[in-house]
Amino acid sequence: MLDTLPAAVDLVFTEPVTPAGRGINVYGPDGRLASNGSARARGDGLSVGVSGSLAGTYAVVWTVVASDTHPSRGEFTFSVGHTSPVRAPGFGGGDVGLVSPVGLVLQSLGRWLHFAGFALGVGAATYALFVARDSRPLRLAGFGVALLLVAEPLALFAQTASLDPSQTFDGDALTGALASPFGRVLGLRLGGALLLWAVLGALGPTAIRLGSPPTPTLRASATRMGLTDRPLRERGMLRWAIPGLGVALALVDATAAHATPALPQPLGLVLNALHVAAMGMWLGGVAAFVIAPSGGFGRLAGWSLGLLVVSGAALALLHFSSPLELLTTPYGAALAIKLPLVAIGLFFAWRARHRWELATLLVVIAAASVVVSLPPPR
Repeated sequence: MLDTLPAAVDLVFTEPVTPAGRGINVYGPDGRLASNGSARARGDGLSVGVSGSLAGTYAVVWTVVASDTHPSRGEFTFSVGHTSPVRAPGFGGGDVGLVSPVGLVLQSLGRWLHFAGFALGVGAATYALFVARDSRPLRLAGFGVALLLVAEPLALFAQTASLDPSQTFDGDALTGALASPFGRVLGLRLGGALLLWAVLGALGPTAIRLGSPPTPTLRASATRMGLTDRPLRERGMLRWAIPGLGVALALVDATAAHATPALPQPLGLVLNALHVAAMGMWLGGVAAFVIAPSGGFGRLAGWSLGLLVVSGAALALLHFSSPLELLTTPYGAALAIKLPLVAIGLFFAWRARHRWELATLLVVIAAASVVVSLPPPR
């Protein structure tokens, strides 16, 4: 309760933010805008001027994109002289985790497609080229690239829907999203997916043979195809671009993961990238193993599982300040659903029921997509 209307509304956040749309809208007791233009960013804060002469309750609605690309919105009120009904459009809409419900659904679906695409595009291809030396799983890799490419337009619409569902397809809102840190990550993900597609195409149907030691039979086959030993070696080395692109995409994903304030930024990026990469190798490896079983799968799965469990446990501990937050926050509730699913996946892996393991992992990454879309307690 204030005696007079303040000259400005200043908001301070826990990390740098980019205004989405106007950034801050202040609505007067009559439901009209009382803020003057768009908010100005100042480090970790936003500020907008306010003007008016009406007494009553004013509503403040803010929309931002955090430096880790996550969209967020919030609202609060203050009164001048006396309270009155709130007439701000869309106020009190029942957000989930600082975004609209439809935005949360679209974000989760986009991330599920991206995680599945990463696992198939990188994990299955790596298994085919380095473990099984069988070309059949490469078809999964091509499907994974398609998922990666479909995920990004959906993620863009999810970004605008999260802040205002009525502006999901609005040109200005879409342009603003592309101009934010989210747009940079979207561009890098699309670039990585296209490069992965190009490498898979360059390897071609002879990718597995060219990744094998050049035996006399292989040399004779290469001669019949018009290849010399040098192109043979070069195309064999090209397969290393697949895990290289996987590392690059995992690091890009890490920049869009929730920040870990308890760690230096580089260490937080590495930890998140390890978690994404381990997920991709486990899920992609299982999917490829179902198509082309190989005795070398056990070692790949063991390393992937170890890195996944260790990095996941570390991230979970860093995002909670109290064990009670596992039950009292949406982020904690989503994580509480994910953890038993991971345990079920581990059980099926132990019993070598790989088809059931694969089905469980697809549900696990769906739960993980919801977790990543919600704000952590810390």
